Amino acid sequence: MAVQLTVPAADGGRRAARRRDGPVARSGRLAGRVALSLLQAVVVAVGATSAVFLLMRLIPGDPARILAGPGGSVTEEQIAMTRRELGLDDPLPVQYWDWITAAARGDFGTSLVLGETVSDLLGDRLVVTAQLSAYSFWLAVALAIPVSVAAARWQGAAADRAARLVGSTGIAVPSFWLALLLIIVFQGYLPIFGYVPASESLVDHVVHMILPAVALGAGFAALVFETNRAGLVETLGSDYVRTARAFGIPEWRVFGRYALRNAFLPTLTIMGIQAGALMSGALLVENAFALPGMGRLIVQGVLSRDYPVVQACILVIVVIFVVVNLLMDVIYALVDPRVRRSRGRA
Repeated sequence: MAVQLTVPAADGGRRAARRRDGPVARSGRLAGRVALSLLQAVVVAVGATSAVFLLMRLIPGDPARILAGPGGSVTEEQIAMTRRELGLDDPLPVQYWDWITAAARGDFGTSLVLGETVSDLLGDRLVVTAQLSAYSFWLAVALAIPVSVAAARWQGAAADRAARLVGSTGIAVPSFWLALLLIIVFQGYLPIFGYVPASESLVDHVVHMILPAVALGAGFAALVFETNRAGLVETLGSDYVRTARAFGIPEWRVFGRYALRNAFLPTLTIMGIQAGALMSGALLVENAFALPGMGRLIVQGVLSRDYPVVQACILVIVVIFVVVNLLMDVIYALVDPRVRRSRGRA
């Protein structure tokens, strides 16, 4: 009696799904994900700039009165003329539209107090803030990842408990408070205030940036440590890791290929979010160490009611934040196949 072998329908369906999930389909889903992320980024940028625009107008004080001259010698006519020249007598929606459309063309206006173009003011200061954020990021990653791997590998040991205590403390300590503490402790041993460009002296530049980078990156390092350690501990107890060990796969390969690779995905998300947040955290640290970055520029702009300067600084920070998160979103989709499959089913 002849027996006819048939291929199960489920297997045929899986092969058909694999054929449909080709490079073109994956590229299309990735493009759709990028388009959605871009739309979200635009919404975030408009919302953040609108909020800052309105909050600046709610701060007590009139920049036109300040710019018109000393209070006792200024008439109401002079103040009104100054307001007309600055466009401050227009309705708020008109002021916002004029500013955001000019900013989209790269024109951030002129500082009301300093008289310089905002783009020129942002140039060098943005470099300082970007350097501080980058140093803090890589310092935190270089410290947190190896320590978290060692802590998860020897879970429960004295070193693991000590590292977790330090990590919990690092998350709870504000960067500005840590900056003040570092100033007190290392005064006389390391440069406390000021900034030296790398083009003038690379050694002096690095030495001046050590304490600010530690103050800004400590909380980030603690967060990366806790996230990566928790992911590794959970992954090491999963069924597929136990199965790999049962098959006699070497421990270093189990840990590196199966555990670390999968546990790093949540850490990658945290790194993307916090990389953009470092820009805002740098504002406080810069003022503590007297660094000529965007933080000091924002503080000076708020105190003097310099609307164009504050609005431009916040817009730049928001744009950097959303761009970094967009890049991390794309990287996550490329690294994690579950995201691509979920997008495909959707």
